[in-house]
Amino acid sequence: MSRKPLNLQQHEISDRAKKINKSIFVDIHNHMMFEYAIREALGEKDIFNTHYEPILKNGGINVIATSVGANSPCLSNLTDDLVFGCFEQIDMLNRMEKSTDKMMLCYNTSDILKAYEQNKVGVLMAFEGARVLEGRHGEESLVMLRILHQLGLRVNCIAGAARTAFADGMGEAVADAGLTTFGIKLIQEMNKIGMLADLTHLNDRSFFDIIEVSTKPVIVSHIGTQKVCPNANNLSDERIKAIGRNGGVIGMEMVKTEIKHKAEETGEIVTFDDVIDHIDHISALIGSEHVCIGLDFDNFELVHNVHRAMSPFPGSIEGFYTGIPKGDHMLDEPNNLSQTYLIAEYLVRRGYSDSEIEGILGGNIMRVLKETIG
Repeated sequence: MSRKPLNLQQHEISDRAKKINKSIFVDIHNHMMFEYAIREALGEKDIFNTHYEPILKNGGINVIATSVGANSPCLSNLTDDLVFGCFEQIDMLNRMEKSTDKMMLCYNTSDILKAYEQNKVGVLMAFEGARVLEGRHGEESLVMLRILHQLGLRVNCIAGAARTAFADGMGEAVADAGLTTFGIKLIQEMNKIGMLADLTHLNDRSFFDIIEVSTKPVIVSHIGTQKVCPNANNLSDERIKAIGRNGGVIGMEMVKTEIKHKAEETGEIVTFDDVIDHIDHISALIGSEHVCIGLDFDNFELVHNVHRAMSPFPGSIEGFYTGIPKGDHMLDEPNNLSQTYLIAEYLVRRGYSDSEIEGILGGNIMRVLKETIG
């Protein structure tokens, strides 16, 4: 059943939702750097203040974990030199912080709280795929992991779609291979130095291997559930229960392909109400305290999916062809980051308590961040 959008401006949402939106709101999977890098290449100035701070603030988002590259050219400033592309974007963020009083790079939860108290957007650095951490071919060195941790990397998605030296993604499901010995060392070192493991896009063996190896909570940063939407990328009940036992959290995204089966083909309206069907299912299995927000929004004005088409290997991630999405693959509401204030309103209308909603928006992931990055 298609549900109608609320079509409410920020001032029109309920008082409950307005109050909840004053709490910490974390988007644990953000793709701002896709477009930021393009705007910088075009010579624009004051980019964060002009283009990102206003939409994040209007949407109520206080904290983002933004990808600085790692698994494919489209995530590494459109270069197949993944290491250099990653360093370029880290450099951009460092220069961005120096040029504005509206954002703050965060390295632990104390930094996040400080940014929140100062009304700044807190920014964590994240990877979506760990190829940059592989180092020199044939050598199981964790030098890159430790150096990038020193540079600020705090969230690490182990695979993007196919195979890394550490583990296999969904694109290698037929091989049925799991965490490598190098991968075991990676997870153990991440636990030791304070880096959060993101299990999005992994095949079953790799996923459950990491759950077994990690002594710290993990996340799946942007996903849906197979029970509600039978997309192969989505979480099975077995995976959801494993996250619950681990003490981790699952991030809800705004990409409709993982929310409503074949919605892009049917043209069916998809709103956050449909996302709540997934939250309901997770909550029934392991509790709403294991839900967070990882929007995976990449449909910025200058991007519209062309980032994948412009890459040296168009449509590919880790050598695996994933295709180039057509049309607007984001939810119909909220359709962009400036509308995310509506998430609280949707949850209020579906019967979630204030404390549950505050947990979903930020409290739950803050607990996991405290236990992992400090």
